[in-house]
Amino acid sequence: MGAPEEPPLARSIGAFFGHIVDAIVSDPDRPRERVEVRKEATQEQRPDGVVLRRTVIEEVVLPPGTEPPAAPAADTPKT
Repeated sequence: MGAPEEPPLARSIGAFFGHIVDAIVSDPDRPRERVEVRKEATQEQRPDGVVLRRTVIEEVVLPPGTEPPAAPAADTPKT
């Protein structure tokens, strides 16, 4: 397998302006509906050259009008 090809210039320019437009039309004060609680990623290299990646994302879905809780500390022990 060779090196990945770079995207064409037109695609890069389109992606650039797409990010600009998304930033302009998004509302930063909009309440978040989901709060990511924990994200865990593991990777395993198998003897046959296959790489296994597993990502677990735990989210809390908040009802409309609910304030998101404060982010938990990273070193808080699990109970």
